[in-house]
This record gives sequence, C-alpha cells and structure tokens, in this order.
Amino acid sequence: MNFTGMKCPICEKPFSAGDDIVVCPQCGAPYHRECYKKVGQCIYTDRHGTPDAWHPPEHEESPQEETKRCPRCGAVNAKDALFCAHCGHSFSEVNTPPRDTSFPYQNQDRENQEQRYGWGIPPQNGYPPQNGNNIPPDYGFPFLFDPLGGVSPNEPIEGIPAGDIAKFVQGNTPYYLPVFMAISRFGRNRFNFSAFLLQGIWMLYRKMYWIGSIFTALQAVLFSAYIIVSRDYTAPLYQKLFALAGVTTNDYYSMTTAQQNALMNLIAQLSPLQKLVVISPMLFFLGQIAIMLISGILANRLYLKNCVTQIKKIQAETENPSDYSIRLQQEGGMNTVLATTLVLCFFLLIYIL
Repeated sequence: MNFTGMKCPICEKPFSAGDDIVVCPQCGAPYHRECYKKVGQCIYTDRHGTPDAWHPPEHEESPQEETKRCPRCGAVNAKDALFCAHCGHSFSEVNTPPRDTSFPYQNQDRENQEQRYGWGIPPQNGYPPQNGNNIPPDYGFPFLFDPLGGVSPNEPIEGIPAGDIAKFVQGNTPYYLPVFMAISRFGRNRFNFSAFLLQGIWMLYRKMYWIGSIFTALQAVLFSAYIIVSRDYTAPLYQKLFALAGVTTNDYYSMTTAQQNALMNLIAQLSPLQKLVVISPMLFFLGQIAIMLISGILANRLYLKNCVTQIKKIQAETENPSDYSIRLQQEGGMNTVLATTLVLCFFLLIYIL
C-alpha cells in the first residue's frame, strides 16, 4: 500500500516518499517508526476487530492525482513539474515505471507475509524479527540507488542547493555531488581518472569550453611536436651517430662497451641545438604526462567552480522557477557531439602524422 500523503495517527504529519514507516499487523495503521517507538503499540489496539478500528481514508489515492513520481529516483513531485526536484530528471523524456522504494516488509503482500512469518513488530537495527527459520524468501536488505550520492537536495554546496547542481550536472551525479560536498566543506578532492585520460576532451564534454580548449590545444601541440621532431629530426640524427659509432641495426640492443663509449663521445661533441633535438621528444612526452596529471588533479575543482558560476548566472537572469529549471537542464549536462568529434579528430591526427 502506498502511504504517501496519509497522516501518521500519532504526530498527524503526512507521510512522504522515503519515510521510515511501520504498520500494525492487526489493523494496518501506518506510523512513523519513531512515533511507534514512543507509544510502544498501535493506538487502535482496543478497537481491533470492531468497526471503529483504523481503515484507510476514502481519499487514499487522491495525493497521486495531484503529484507524480519520478521514474528515476521515486521522489514525489508536483503534477505540473517539468523536472524532478530531487534528481533533476526530465519528465518530458519517455518514462519508465517507477521502482518500488519501500522496504521488503512494506510491499503489497505484506499482510500475507505477516500472517505467515509473524511480522508486525518494528524491525530492530533495520531487520525484521525472525521467527525461527521462517525468513521470507524474497527478503534482503535494500540498497537503493541515490542519484545524489547520499547528499540532501537542499544541502548547500558553495551556496547552491545540491538539487540544483544535480540538475545542472545531470550525468554521473552520484559521483560528483559527494565530491563537490567534500571539496566545499573539507577541501578534500578526488582524482578524476576520466579527466586524466581525456584531459581537454573531458572538459569540453562537460561544457567547460574555455579551459577545455586550452588543455586540448596544449595536448595537441605537444603530441604533434613529439611525433614530428622524433620522426624528422631525432631519428635521423641518431642514425648518423650510430653509423659513426659503428653500430648497425642488429647491434641496437647488443652494443659492445666500445660502441657505447664511442656513441657517448659523439653525443658529447654535439652542438647545443643538436643536443636539444636529442632530448626534445622526451621533454614533449613529459609535458603530455604533466598535463594528464594536472587534469586529473584539478578536474573536479574546476568543474565545481564552473557549475557554481553558471548556476549563479542563471539565477541572476531568471525569475520564473520553471524557466530556471529549464535553463539548468539546457545549459548543463554534457556535450556528447563535441567530445565524439574531438576523439575522431585525434585519431585522424594520428593517421595524418
């Protein structure tokens, strides 16, 4: 039974999605777990078996007529909402049936399970009481997917509600929201392996266009320089030095001590420019590694700063809440087309060089 919108008989506060609810095994009256613990029993105990026992209100299903449940996270939203207030899911997309976010002992055949297994006592430490070996075959502790990674949607991150940041980030929010919270509160960062591998392409994918363009350009220049200098300058110079030192192709990996000494003497006699040509490929390679490490280390901080800056800009330019949510959805998220194009350009660059 869906208790959302009903009132707890003790505190008279309406139940909302995600509340910890227990029900009386006799009459089915729902309670907040804390309320039940305070009283210690169903307040309708003396009425059980009579017409005055608890029964569902006649308008039990009316709350669903004025609300709709998010198919991604199960949160209840206003009927005319365009986006989920909890995870930012767009209701204009093709919806899938909402998943059941209730605990196993609160599902639709709960009454049958109670009669069979003797349930009804509030669970201890999150688990229902066991009656010998009579444990329901479908019982298991629920590990529910949280699109905000355990962060409350109203929790501020750099002055912005986490729910708004989730609507802007859209993809992989269970990773980014806890990371952003750790950076904002404790200054603790996490290494971003996606940014480490893709550098500027990842930044452009996350719509950080300025910094992404700079990193992409630097990596492209260093990569191109490494290929061109190695192929057109360093390799021919080494071939001449090997020939002068008497090293043949078959001797590259089995040089004698005399050949090694001769090669080192020849390198020592090179001009400063020629020595730079010899070591430049290694310098270009180390530069690429440095950019990769910098990207992985700074990516999450840069992304958080970009999200906060863009969201504050949208807040300043938007007054209508609906327009605000729409702009978060449109201006946030990922630019998959641009990222795919850059990856193809990278492989094309490798082919050309």
